Amino acid sequence: MVLCWVDAGLRVGLGPVSRGLALAEALAGYGLPCRLALSPDPTALAWLRLAGARPPVLLPDDEPALPRLLAAAARAVAVIVDLKRPLTGREAQALGAGRGLLVVDNGGSNVAAADLVLAPLARDRERDLRGLRPEGGRSVQWLVGPAYVPLRRVFRLAGDLRGARPSPPVVLVSMGACDPAGFTLPALEGVALARERVMSLAVRVVANRRAPVWQRLPGVLRRLDALPVSPLRPDDMVTELAAAELAVLSMGVTVYEAMACGVPAIVVGRARGDLAHMRPLAAAGAIVSLGLQWSEERLATAIEELFASPARRATMGLAGRALVDGRGAERVAARLAAVMAQRTGTSAIPPAPECADEGL
Repeated sequence: MVLCWVDAGLRVGLGPVSRGLALAEALAGYGLPCRLALSPDPTALAWLRLAGARPPVLLPDDEPALPRLLAAAARAVAVIVDLKRPLTGREAQALGAGRGLLVVDNGGSNVAAADLVLAPLARDRERDLRGLRPEGGRSVQWLVGPAYVPLRRVFRLAGDLRGARPSPPVVLVSMGACDPAGFTLPALEGVALARERVMSLAVRVVANRRAPVWQRLPGVLRRLDALPVSPLRPDDMVTELAAAELAVLSMGVTVYEAMACGVPAIVVGRARGDLAHMRPLAAAGAIVSLGLQWSEERLATAIEELFASPARRATMGLAGRALVDGRGAERVAARLAAVMAQRTGTSAIPPAPECADEGL
C-alpha cells in the first residue's frame, strides 16, 4: 500500500487531491493500492467518493497529523507528500523511515530526505535545493519538467479524441476550487465584453459550491445570458474541456488539464509564485499569460485575438500537448516502483498493460 498525504480545503484548492487521485490511478497499474490522507474537507471527500477512491485517512485540523499518518503508514511501502507548506525534518524522517518517500512540489529544505522529489516546473529555489546533501544514505532523484505533471488518464484520452466542438463556440471559465482572489466575476465580464465586440459565443463557468462566489453566479450568468454554472466535480472537468474552444483559467492544475486536452488557455495569476509556472508555458506558446496585473479589457482583447486566428489556437493546443501529454502520473509511478524495488532488492514491478509506455 502507498499512503498519499495531501492538502485539502478552500485555502489550498483541489490541486493536491487531483494529483493524488492521478498517482493512485497510475500506481494501481503496478498492483499498488493507494490511500489518501487529508483533512475532512467536504468538497475533497466528495471528489474521492465520486472517483471511487478508497476511504481516506482523516486528519482533523485540531490534532497533530503525524501520529495518525504513522499509524496509517505502518504497512505502507511508500509515502507521498503533497503539501503547500514546507515539510518539516521530523515529518520527513518519520514518514521515510523504512519506506520510499516521494515529495511533490515542496520548496522546503527537508525534501533532501526523500527518495524522489517531483517538481514539474522547478522554481529557482527548487533548483538550488538540488544541491543539498542527501540524508540517511538516500540518493535524491528529481523529477523536473512538465512531462511529470500527474494527471488522470481521462485527460490524455480526451486530448486524443478531441474533435468537433459545439456551435456557438464555448469559452470555459474556471478560477479553481477556491477562487480566493475573486477572479470569476471580472473574468466573466471580460468574456462578455469580447462577445459584444466580435462574435456569438457561449460561456460556461465551473465553480465550487462552497466558494464565496457560488451564490452570486446564477444572477450574473442570467444577466450575461451564459450557460448555467457547472459544479466542480472530478469527472466533469474533462467533459467541459472537451467541449471548449478556449479556456480562461487561473494558474493551477486545470491549466495542465487543459493542455493535455489540447485546449488553448488564457491564464491569470494570483501570486508571484504563479508567474514562475506561467512564464515557461507562455514562452513555449502553450498558453497566453496575462500575468498578475490583468483587467477585463486585456482579457477581452486576448479572447478577440485568439478567436481571430484559428491557426494560433490550433498551434497552442499542439504546444500544450507537446509539454503535457497526460502520462506524467505513469512516469512518476514507474520511478517510484523502481525506487521501491531497489530498496527491497527485488525486480521492478511490471506495470499493467494499459500503463506500459516505452517513453516512461
